[in-house]
Amino acid sequence: MSNEAIENPKQYTYIIAGGGMAGLSLAYYLSESSLRYERILILDQGNESPKTWSYWSDGEHPFDAFAEHSWGQLEINSFANKNLNFTIEPFVYRKIESGTWTKAIQEKLQRNPKFEFIQARIEGFNFQGKFAQVLTDKGRFEATEKIFDSVSPYPCDLTNPKELKQHFVGLSIETNFPLFDPSKATLFDFRIAFTNACEFMYVLPTSTRNALFEHTFFSSELLDEKAYLAQIKAYLLAYYGLTDDDFEIKGSEKGIIPMNYVAIPQNLHQKIIKIGTTGGFVKASTGYSFKRTQVLLKKLVGQLESNNNNAHAVHQKKFKILLDRIFIQVLVDQQVKGSTVFEKLFQKNSAQTMLRFLDEQTNIWEDLRLMTSVPTWPFMKAFFKIVFQRPTFYK
Repeated sequence: MSNEAIENPKQYTYIIAGGGMAGLSLAYYLSESSLRYERILILDQGNESPKTWSYWSDGEHPFDAFAEHSWGQLEINSFANKNLNFTIEPFVYRKIESGTWTKAIQEKLQRNPKFEFIQARIEGFNFQGKFAQVLTDKGRFEATEKIFDSVSPYPCDLTNPKELKQHFVGLSIETNFPLFDPSKATLFDFRIAFTNACEFMYVLPTSTRNALFEHTFFSSELLDEKAYLAQIKAYLLAYYGLTDDDFEIKGSEKGIIPMNYVAIPQNLHQKIIKIGTTGGFVKASTGYSFKRTQVLLKKLVGQLESNNNNAHAVHQKKFKILLDRIFIQVLVDQQVKGSTVFEKLFQKNSAQTMLRFLDEQTNIWEDLRLMTSVPTWPFMKAFFKIVFQRPTFYK
């Protein structure tokens, strides 16, 4: 690091630390706002692994054009082998490949000379006078307004058996012959759920020969990667009749998403604002993040434009937070199968209502009606544990 870099850090109005989904989404919304004329730096190490992002919407979304495939029908298979099929109109379910999306957003931003990309390893943050700085292996960079941090670790201990996590491994395969129905996606297949942990297969067919199979758990303890892969191959054989000779693996992905609710209050008067997973943008009870991140960041940019420093960077309704905490406690307690909870919700409510509920678009009365669909006693116990004692998904 040169003395010049130390003494005279380059200044920007905003610095986005991390060029993943949250960081680039924020940059996109800034580029579409009145703040697009400010100097904006995006710092990223440049080692993002491939990911699949999925979301549903009932209207136009700015990223619809990047979708690899879309579905108007969803299905759920229960543990008892009961098949539920849903037409989700006016909603459409879409799948985006992270590589395609990232390249398109980067190209758009690079057309604006006010946006700058620097590949660097982020080593920390610092305050110098009234400005905040990002420390990297390429030197220090200073923000006269704010730094948006999407790289700091989320407060989740992956080894703590009391902290709930969504963990998964997925395989994208191509079969030697037509087999899949690309008009219908499988949101949950609970036929593999043999324990009280919430376990399911998630299937996204994009053609008659191509599909993503993702083995997903909502549980506190992680598995060895070979266990996920073995379960996927067993599932392919049991329900599709596929042996290893019948398909080729075209890609894979894996991930761990924290589901323990940790309140992260932030106000816009702060110089460093956490976004993305580290900012609590993931919906704690489901692990959904892509669309929720878009909603929160679009609101955040609107608040920046209005220059309201007393506003919350991320506003969350207290009743929705309470529902998330109760649901997480039910999953941790395992007094009822996680698969049973989801099955009951989708069996007793329309798919459209459920998608709105998962998007946090239902009102309190709709939420209370939905709660009558689930087994009463486990949820009551979880409620009292949340209200009167320390919940077990905290340290």
